[in-house]
Amino acid sequence: MSADNHSTFAAAMSEARRGSYRTVPHIVSGEEVFDGALLKREDPSNPDIIVSACHDAPAELVARAVSVSRAAQREWANVPLQERVERVRRAIPFVEQHIEDWAVRVALEIGKPYAAARAEGAEVLAILNMYTEYATAPGAFEDEKLPDPSGMANDSVLKPYGVFGVITPFNYPIVQAAGPAIGALLAGNGVVVKTSHQGAWSGQAVYELTRDMDLPVGLVNVIHGADEPGRALVASDVDGLSFTGSVAVGRSILQSFAAGPYPRPVIAEMGGKNPVIVTDSADLEQAAEGIVFSAFDLSGQKCSALSRVLVTPGARDRLVELVEQRVRSIKSADPSDTDSFAGPVVDTDAVERHAKLLAEAEAETFRIATGSTYGDGYFVPPVVVSGVPVTHKLANVEHFLPFLTISEVHDFESALAAANQTDMGLTAGIYTGDLDEARTFLDRIEAGCIDVNVPGHATTGWWPGPQTFGGWKGSGTTGKQTLGKWYFQQFARQQARKLPPELEHLLTY
Repeated sequence: MSADNHSTFAAAMSEARRGSYRTVPHIVSGEEVFDGALLKREDPSNPDIIVSACHDAPAELVARAVSVSRAAQREWANVPLQERVERVRRAIPFVEQHIEDWAVRVALEIGKPYAAARAEGAEVLAILNMYTEYATAPGAFEDEKLPDPSGMANDSVLKPYGVFGVITPFNYPIVQAAGPAIGALLAGNGVVVKTSHQGAWSGQAVYELTRDMDLPVGLVNVIHGADEPGRALVASDVDGLSFTGSVAVGRSILQSFAAGPYPRPVIAEMGGKNPVIVTDSADLEQAAEGIVFSAFDLSGQKCSALSRVLVTPGARDRLVELVEQRVRSIKSADPSDTDSFAGPVVDTDAVERHAKLLAEAEAETFRIATGSTYGDGYFVPPVVVSGVPVTHKLANVEHFLPFLTISEVHDFESALAAANQTDMGLTAGIYTGDLDEARTFLDRIEAGCIDVNVPGHATTGWWPGPQTFGGWKGSGTTGKQTLGKWYFQQFARQQARKLPPELEHLLTY
């Protein structure tokens, strides 16, 4: 990041804070709609400033959005795959032009520092390039044709479900809306996106990037609001749902979608209680660097964040010392501050939960080290708590905050058992100098994304391109990960077709 880029970013933030806030409309059938109670979003770095607002979509508007999308989807499903891909790719120049603008939105609504805020648009750009490339690869939507022993013509193709709902979280308001929407569109579906009311202006980018795709009017609709519009979308007659959020909410959606006249697909990426193992043979300087970044980037408010360290006895004391040194130097401040490592947490509820966790750790007389905060916003210090038993709830519950526990374990086998002793399995890492430990970790760790001796990243650092992202066990529902070549195929269902040979010309996709 250059000083000039950050200076421009900071100036844009300052200008936006001085102006009037933007009220983001729902988009249904291509029209702006302002139905529902007004919800204002304060700047988490400066809560006295309102930076955006949206309306809490009523259930009838949600139902209308689904109906409109269903009508438009019938036209879109008849567009040949190659043309669908070409139309989706038309969004690439628009995204390239708006990465910096979107970064300002994300910084104002979510409090992300420049690099993380800018990464939202950069990741959308990568997804557009990857998914459209994957979609045109041989066999992406059609199996290889094999001779039929009966002499009949046959094939097997993927067909769209109809309309997919997309429910997004606050922490990645653009990419978690755009990624599933792009996958659903490539597969031939309509889309209804429900954004987080804490990042509605950012989430609106998903509609903006589709405007250059020449889509049927109403194919993509965006609604905003708090919890009720999301519940209405789940209760609607959508044909499938993409959800990113907590394990508890994800499970309730799964139960709902399995309870109707027939099961409907739920593509869910949920939480994680993500561990890193550090053994006696590890490079402890490297481990400490990776631990601190993965635990406290974005103030711990990402599902992949590291939240528990499992360290063997010979490495414990030195590792604790190194981690504490680094944590004490961390600065949580306004994203416009060039020295800000992390920004604020999302709201006052998060501030209160952080205070309760810190008080509980203090009451247990665990060893505690904290970083620094600057400003009057929702800033909380990064906290590392050492000496926490592996079975203690502080070390086993997902907090979604800058709160890290360090627990001593007897040996590598004990660490591996503790790492897997959870219903979640999103990310995990290890630092070790022992080749056998590294090999065993790769073979037996129960997580969808794993790191071994990765500089700067104990459990995070996943990025579009060579790596996919998703969870096992309670952290995911499908085993097919985002950013990969099998992800968007989940938005379609397979159909085997057989016809007399004289009708083979009808078998087109």
